[in-house]
Amino acid sequence: MATPNATPYSLDDSKDTGMWANGDPRDISTNLRADRWVFFILLAITCLRSLSILASPLELGVDEAQYWLWSQTFDFGYFTKPPLTSWIIGLSHAAFGHHQWAVRLPAPWLHLLTALVLWRGAVWLASPAAGRRAALLWITLPAVGLGSFLMSTDTPLLLFWSAGLLAIIGVMGNRIGIERGMLLAGAAFGIAFLAKYAAIYAFPALVLLIVITRVWHAETRLPLKALIWFGGGFLLLASPNLIWNLSHDFATVRHLGDNANLARQSYDIGNSIRFIGAQFLTAGPLVFALMLGVFSLRTAAATHVLLFAFSAPPLLIITLQAFLSEANANWVLTAMPALVLWLAIWPSQVSGLSQGPESTPPHTRCLTRRRLVGMAAGVNALLAAVLVAICWAGSMGPITPESDPLRRLRGWHDLAVDTRAVLTTHDARTVIADRRASAALLHWHFYDSDITVLVHDDDGYPSNHFEANHPWAPTPGRRIVALHANETPPAIGTVLWNGETALSDTKIAQNRSRRLYLFSGIE
Repeated sequence: MATPNATPYSLDDSKDTGMWANGDPRDISTNLRADRWVFFILLAITCLRSLSILASPLELGVDEAQYWLWSQTFDFGYFTKPPLTSWIIGLSHAAFGHHQWAVRLPAPWLHLLTALVLWRGAVWLASPAAGRRAALLWITLPAVGLGSFLMSTDTPLLLFWSAGLLAIIGVMGNRIGIERGMLLAGAAFGIAFLAKYAAIYAFPALVLLIVITRVWHAETRLPLKALIWFGGGFLLLASPNLIWNLSHDFATVRHLGDNANLARQSYDIGNSIRFIGAQFLTAGPLVFALMLGVFSLRTAAATHVLLFAFSAPPLLIITLQAFLSEANANWVLTAMPALVLWLAIWPSQVSGLSQGPESTPPHTRCLTRRRLVGMAAGVNALLAAVLVAICWAGSMGPITPESDPLRRLRGWHDLAVDTRAVLTTHDARTVIADRRASAALLHWHFYDSDITVLVHDDDGYPSNHFEANHPWAPTPGRRIVALHANETPPAIGTVLWNGETALSDTKIAQNRSRRLYLFSGIE
């Protein structure tokens, strides 16, 4: 395998050694000083986001509460997701106690680690300045700002995806031996798979990288055996969840298929357009526009091929998914680490361009690109500040849309208080929740109590974790309280309702309330 230049696109920008400059690679003190400033900024942003988590009045979301519930029983898989996120939440909960902030606190620090990994990746690809750009671009992405407040499966996925990408960068730059490097890369993506199955996109990405570099004779190539070492490392780390799925009738994999919803195909190009449009919010309006430059593929440049291969497949596959059925904006987040690296090194990718008498000098182009990237990141920094303010206040203030997406993070404590009051009045210790959302949050609020929360499975086919693991089953003589959205009791044939009804009515948005009726009875 050929050895690429450690800084293949760098120019001598010794006159501009600011945060967004390439700097003089011989001036170690200048780079160290800039590195310290950038690390301080990353740390300050992470601490500010952590403080907003501590101060926020917003309650846990349904998924967060469910991940926490899973964490109370260690396993290698759960009904709808692999286990890594729940493991992380479980460790934080054990360390800090039963607090909402304890569930969310790992999120900003995991994103800080991802920024540091991408920093190293961009240094290996181009220069110290490119590393600083990558870290700042990552920490200011709107998706990262939101992901630093809500604990989701995407957060650990992106950390280990980035670590796997770093290992491949090391292999292609002859910094890491191919066997060890690809084994490490596979292991990192295997851990990412334990967070979210989107890590599987690494396989088509790696195949695409090998094919392009071989067919178009790129300056650096990966041999086919790299795929074998990669697959071995991946299976080694992902196998616990694969075995769990095998022993549980592929429950999580089946849920993944249900989410894709390919059985109800729409063939709507508008869905694809809306999905792409949503990425301008996910990555930031100017940042995503610049990121699309990765599709101007230069097949002779191994670094460009690498970053194209690890960003294009998720973007194209999920855009097709949106056309066939539907797709959420966050389903393509695995493309972001490579796109951030691409944008970080883009200002110095001017060698080999036309340099005729009427062309712009390379130094000027480099400076223009740096300014564009800096301006794009500046817009994202403003958006990141707005997100911190929203999380801290628990409100979107004057920019609140009519639907108010924060409504899902309000009112659950009041529901738990109302439910407990009815349980006490009727001397009951069993709640039959109306759906997954109320079941998840009532489990959280009734933690460390003798209250049992169940869900009635109407059709006998479990469609969520609670129907599969906390289903109602008749127990003669047991007193129960049931939640229902209608004024009539739920259709549970073996329960004798006592005719008394309570109402839990909590305002969760300007024009929305969560209204649930509570019925008591005896089985």
